[in-house]
Amino acid sequence: MFSDTNTTHPKSTILSIVSYALKGPPLDFKPDVHINARRLINPPSELRKAFDGRCESLRKNLRADPVFHELLAEAQPQIFKTEETRRALMVNTQDDSVCMVEVKVAVACVRGRHRSTAVAEELAKLPVWPEHYDVRVYHRDVDTPHRYQKWHQQNLEREKKGETVGIDDYSVESDPDEDDNDDDCDHEGKS
Repeated sequence: MFSDTNTTHPKSTILSIVSYALKGPPLDFKPDVHINARRLINPPSELRKAFDGRCESLRKNLRADPVFHELLAEAQPQIFKTEETRRALMVNTQDDSVCMVEVKVAVACVRGRHRSTAVAEELAKLPVWPEHYDVRVYHRDVDTPHRYQKWHQQNLEREKKGETVGIDDYSVESDPDEDDNDDDCDHEGKS
């Protein structure tokens, strides 16, 4: 039997990664793997005002937290185990066709804009996913209307264009009536 190293493997596993806010409505699906991004220390207020978790500047800050890497490392074996279990349950004795499997991962934080979004983005970009994985990321609550949304969008667009964006690029005034600290339940086991 000949092996062609140039052939691409068919995508047989969909890895759906969804970031969401715990303060929002419940998920409309049961996740196979759940990641609690509240274990991470919240980025500084200035970063949260200027960026959401899709922006490299905010993710860079979170990557400095060892817990960030622990969350990613803990999720990987759970994802692979879920796929393995699903495949073992599939009995397809009729033919050798490839069966599609979906693994659903939910990543939560308080408001779904910073920590959960950053973890979801970084999880999707890990080089560990086999060729047969079709990795998809969806951020349910990142674009819900809020005071700093326009800065988030502007900075994200600038990063997509290859520009370096820093928090000094925008002077964001604080509103004393605005609760910009979503540390309600910041770390697991603390409230």
